[in-house]
Amino acid sequence: MFRSIVETSPMPTAVIDGASFRCLYANATMRALGLEAGHPLADRFPEVSADRIAEALSRAEGTRLRISGPEEVSWNLELAALDGGPTLLVTLRPAESESTETAHHHAREVSHRVKNTLQLVSSLLTLQTLSAKDPDMRRAFQEACSRIGTVTQAHQRVHAAARGSLVDFGAYLSDACREMESHFAVGGPERRIAVTVEQAMLPVDSVIPLALIVNELVGNATKYAYAAGSPGDIEVSLVPQEGGRRLTVADHGRGLPQGFEVARADSLGMKVARAFAGQLKGKLRAEPNVPGARFVLDLPF
Repeated sequence: MFRSIVETSPMPTAVIDGASFRCLYANATMRALGLEAGHPLADRFPEVSADRIAEALSRAEGTRLRISGPEEVSWNLELAALDGGPTLLVTLRPAESESTETAHHHAREVSHRVKNTLQLVSSLLTLQTLSAKDPDMRRAFQEACSRIGTVTQAHQRVHAAARGSLVDFGAYLSDACREMESHFAVGGPERRIAVTVEQAMLPVDSVIPLALIVNELVGNATKYAYAAGSPGDIEVSLVPQEGGRRLTVADHGRGLPQGFEVARADSLGMKVARAFAGQLKGKLRAEPNVPGARFVLDLPF
């Protein structure tokens, strides 16, 4: 799950072995910069020697370095030791300097590559879906495609706001729910999704995790709330409250199973929602909607 979180980070991020300084795994953005699993960090970024890493860790500070690309760009390299192990989390952030405009240009190029990579993965999964004969296997591939599509859409929003620290999540939420609604209408019962959003300018780092939570909760409502072949409405809201915001996904269907608890639910969708709710330091709970069910996520921002 931690690796999945690294993969969805919009910043170039990798996990490095603390002894050999070789890359254990890197997200798509870091791979686009040339750092692959198994490669020493210094091979891609020669400025980062073992001595400089040790010095930076001893001061608990980041190290500034330059990487070669189409143009020379300044970056801040941030290092953090992971809990109790010999591994390091490495993150690159464009440094604000005289080359800021160049850094933004390079970031746009990297973002475009990430988007293309996500679309390629989605296409491959779609082909795999078409070739799968087992219904459960097809469903699993379809759900994976849906999650990748959600990440791609959210990534586009993040990239569009790359020069700022906030993203208009309300516009994203309305567009995403409208697209899900049209998708459900093809070959299945009508599922209307009503969206209520107020003051939804959110921190950039929260967009992709929150988008995935919405995707999972709305997906669960469409699959389980109503009888097969029956129409049904879903309500999604994101509104301010004291100390933060509240996301709600509600339906008017058959309700939750007897004894259902969010903390004990073992479906992949609920595990994903729980994990990203924890990443956002939010509190996720389920409650009756009379009739139906309601999932509520209280966020601290």
